[in-house]
Amino acid sequence: MSAAGLRPYPGDEAESAGQFLTFVVPAPGGCNLKCSFCLVRQRREITADGLRPEDLAQFIREAAERSPIYALAIQGYEPLLQASLPYTQAVMATGRLLGIPTTLVTNGVRLADALDLMAVLAPSKIAISLDAASADVHDRIRGLNGAWRATIVGIRRTVEILAPRTKLAVSSVLLPAKRHYLDGMPALLREIGIDRWIVNPLLRVGRDEVGGPVGDRESLFRDLLTLQQAAIRAEVRLTVDDEFDHLGHSAASARRPALRSLHVRSLPARVEIFRLVPNGQCSAGPNILTQVTPNVPRWRPDAMHAGDFLAMLSARLTSSHPRWSNADAMFSA
Repeated sequence: MSAAGLRPYPGDEAESAGQFLTFVVPAPGGCNLKCSFCLVRQRREITADGLRPEDLAQFIREAAERSPIYALAIQGYEPLLQASLPYTQAVMATGRLLGIPTTLVTNGVRLADALDLMAVLAPSKIAISLDAASADVHDRIRGLNGAWRATIVGIRRTVEILAPRTKLAVSSVLLPAKRHYLDGMPALLREIGIDRWIVNPLLRVGRDEVGGPVGDRESLFRDLLTLQQAAIRAEVRLTVDDEFDHLGHSAASARRPALRSLHVRSLPARVEIFRLVPNGQCSAGPNILTQVTPNVPRWRPDAMHAGDFLAMLSARLTSSHPRWSNADAMFSA
């Protein structure tokens, strides 16, 4: 996930199928930023560690034995922290070995220092979080002075060293009533060499039920259309990530044709999403927008084949949420 929520994923192909495996990697000292909207903290995902880097590699290999894997993504806390790097390397290297697309979501502060490793691991895509066109706003949002400058330096160097083999995108959180934080982003992105921009409406995690976007949908669409126009002027492609179709873009477009210009990306119909946290607990489908509780199933290496474990989660999801069945319809909210 991005720091606010949705995961940038590799493709938009409607015919895509398979398991989308996403990971939260351990960070014993916590994240280097203090974002108030952090999904990892909302979900209480890093309460204890248990899995080792080699366990993540085993999880991926065993999952691939039972079902095609659509993609792998590391989403938090921050995969480029020193303590997190062994886990990041295990996931990325296993994906590369098996020929699976890999995505890394980073806050960008440590990106410049990790470029030699990234050049070796060759992720398919890196999404870098940047939530304002100005340093003071971004640093305030992220809770660290100097974060904006370090991220910009990291982006510039990444463009020079990894592009175009690795696709690069900037991911931004759209806060309710704070669209003006993002108004200058398209021009900035064009100036630093980025032509792909992912906008994530702020998400909340539910305690006992699936969460969703924060803010009025009408206002969200209005803000997104304004940002879309700025992106067009700067020749930057804007994508709105709306994994489970919480915004109801297609239905809204029937009433407001102007909304058809928005490129809104949801999870492909035949792709199942799973989210594995450091202690082995794993959520599936829309349940990734609920808090992790003791009853969330836990995978233990060698206790159960990972492919069988994921099949069990998939069956539970289908029985508890029939309309999220891949055989019936696209994941929707």
